Amino acid sequence: MTLPPIEPIPIVPPWVTLCLAIWGAFLSSVTLGWNLYRDLLDHSKLQINARVRRIVQSADGKWYAVNHDLPVVGASEQLFVIISAVNVGRRPVVWEGWGGNYHKPVNGKTSFAIIPWNLPKKLDEGEFHSERTDLGDDLRPASENVKRLFIGDTTGKKWKISWWKMRALRKEALAATGEQ
Repeated sequence: MTLPPIEPIPIVPPWVTLCLAIWGAFLSSVTLGWNLYRDLLDHSKLQINARVRRIVQSADGKWYAVNHDLPVVGASEQLFVIISAVNVGRRPVVWEGWGGNYHKPVNGKTSFAIIPWNLPKKLDEGEFHSERTDLGDDLRPASENVKRLFIGDTTGKKWKISWWKMRALRKEALAATGEQ
């Protein structure tokens, strides 16, 4: 006589195993999604702005840029294009230089570089820096032939000014020089 096979008595019901498997798949999917989201946003990002300004020195020796039509005692007569960058990303950026591109080539060149005053400059999260150049009689670097202004970092990325900020810069330059 043979004995019937012994059936093991399950300690955990089968539905619990299924629930734990579904919970594990859900949790690992959420973790993967969160890591992708975090890693894709974890980079440097700059906000660029350009304005036409005059330069003035305060009583304590600090230099400030003021609006071109603001009557401030001691403000320069010379107009400047001030370009500012704010690091709104999570990683630092080293601002290396700035320049622009032309619509139509000038002297056979399609782009130009502007000699910086205080570059290179490392911008950590939330830091900003401004650079300036003279606004020429031909309104360069805010003339109609300038397609865009950009700043360059050490990785070779060019951060450009948006077209509507470039358009506002052109209008401001025309208003500041009285050429309308």
